[in-house]
Amino acid sequence: MNVTSHRTFLKAYGRLSVLQKRQIDTALLMFKTDRTDPAPHDHALKGKMKSLRAFSAGHDLRVIYREEGGFITIILLDAGTHNQVY
Repeated sequence: MNVTSHRTFLKAYGRLSVLQKRQIDTALLMFKTDRTDPAPHDHALKGKMKSLRAFSAGHDLRVIYREEGGFITIILLDAGTHNQVY
């Protein structure tokens, strides 16, 4: 699995607190290790974001991403609280 970060993700990640960054880093490591693990609650989005997916990095912290290509390439698009990313 190849994981890259879009500039919008990097900008959103930069605005987060140290604790939130640590939570995202931990959730991303768990996500990359085993995508079938239910803990990060990986799910497809609906509505205008229906081509995207998200996983949780804490109680109210989400990471939005897009899968691309024949191989699994994850492009991290946004990070923040539920209200910030949806």
